[in-house]
Amino acid sequence: MILALDASGRFSVTALQRGNETLYAAGTSGRGAVRSVYSSVDRAFEQAGVKPADLGAIVVNTGPGSWTATRIAVTYCAALSFGAGARVFGASGFDIGRRINPAGVAFVDQLGKTVVESEATPGFVVNLFAEVEAEAYLEARHAWLGQMLELGHQKLSAGAAGDPLDLRTTYFQEFLTGAKR
Repeated sequence: MILALDASGRFSVTALQRGNETLYAAGTSGRGAVRSVYSSVDRAFEQAGVKPADLGAIVVNTGPGSWTATRIAVTYCAALSFGAGARVFGASGFDIGRRINPAGVAFVDQLGKTVVESEATPGFVVNLFAEVEAEAYLEARHAWLGQMLELGHQKLSAGAAGDPLDLRTTYFQEFLTGAKR
């Protein structure tokens, strides 16, 4: 079983894949990044009727996006990995976007600014903070979460370590290596 968590935008969204079944949840409980991250994961576990110990892997979006929520999601996934004994893998939004369209992705952040990798001409744009309801946001992110789940399968098949101590956000590292606003 693989869990995908993305807290880079307006809502924390989660996908939980068990066999051929994929369950999706958006964090809608309370206000704030912590409650949003926890509630999206809790809702997915409740829908599936499983516990964290049933996980084989976790994949988390490491940014760019909401700096606070992304840090919380990465920390939460590392802790969940330790507690569940699951492997955990981080993937930047830019890497996930290239899995959908090789030309890559641009993001519209909470300030309305567009974030792209240096010298990139992205194939599509994701508005991380679109003014939509949680379920519409989640529906628009299904393909994104699907790519994260596929990445988890590939990492598990390749025998990747998935060490929670190696997990970190990539938001600022990507800007330091040439991403621009």
